[in-house]
Amino acid sequence: MVYSFILPEETITNFQEKIEFLEKCLNNANPQDEIFAEIIELENSGLISLNKLIEEVKNLQYKLNKIIKFVKALKEKVELDQSSVILFVRYNFLLKEILEQCCEFSFIKHSKEIFMDIIVSTLVVYQKIKKEASSVTYSQHEIYILTETRKHVIQSIIKASVQFKVFTEDFLKSLELEDDITPKESEAILTSLASTKKWDYVYRKLA
Repeated sequence: MVYSFILPEETITNFQEKIEFLEKCLNNANPQDEIFAEIIELENSGLISLNKLIEEVKNLQYKLNKIIKFVKALKEKVELDQSSVILFVRYNFLLKEILEQCCEFSFIKHSKEIFMDIIVSTLVVYQKIKKEASSVTYSQHEIYILTETRKHVIQSIIKASVQFKVFTEDFLKSLELEDDITPKESEAILTSLASTKKWDYVYRKLA
């Protein structure tokens, strides 16, 4: 499981609470609220749409509820000493979607505190994965699929980190230099491989 971005359930729950707070800010129309005041200023400048942001928040909440279900399912697999590559792959790509959707709010200066923790937590898990990679017990073809999936997620982490200015540029460059993070496979291919176990394709890639 170390090849998958398994965030603590508490981290996701805390993020959900912050998103609920953001939703209240958007719906309550309180000009005294810093976030809402900034959003109205941006909307008046024609840079954003308040209605679109509200829809983005609802969509984000839906995905967070979905990822909580993935976390619980993955925990059950661990307790039963089972593995499910396809479950890991789908979980990771959902996490990637969430990180990329977070970027939609990066232009709101006062929203940084809302999104910073989820970005940092995901990076911490990524770094832990790299340290523990040598202890992985998956087969070679499974490791290939999970590693390729991981590359998609780390790219989203870097993108979100840049847009929210969570880390310095030098630190992010070091992440890119210390490992090959450019995916060779698309989400569709990786999902298909994990679902159907077309290992001949994987072996050709590894050859």
